[in-house]
Amino acid sequence: MKHDFLKNWKVVRYFIQKQYNLTIEELEMLLFLYSEKRFTKKDFRWFESIMSWEPKRFERLKEKGYIKEWMPNYKGARMVFELTHQSKMIVAKVYNLLLGEEKFPESERNILTKDSKGIGKRYMKAMMNLNKKKSTTRF
Repeated sequence: MKHDFLKNWKVVRYFIQKQYNLTIEELEMLLFLYSEKRFTKKDFRWFESIMSWEPKRFERLKEKGYIKEWMPNYKGARMVFELTHQSKMIVAKVYNLLLGEEKFPESERNILTKDSKGIGKRYMKAMMNLNKKKSTTRF
């Protein structure tokens, strides 16, 4: 199979959500906006229309530091926004992990190392297993 980089999406998604305190909808919105580069609230609302209803999603993403104004609002002009550097780094990490270009952190930088039982421990084991597989299959 030519493309199988989504094979580990569940593990990558879980790690990113826990590491950066994101909901699945917030992560999906960042992934969408990443390719938009700059966007208006109308662009944001278009993609948001296929998500579960959350009236303050835009404001919450701004407060969390994931969205910022790109250009000051001039009189009569439509406000334009962009993802912050932090958001761009999160999305880049998602792609790098999916493509096997980056390993999952196995140190205290990974919030899941603090979860000694339950689902977090199982995901940590999966990440360590993926790290081993990636290091042996690279050319």
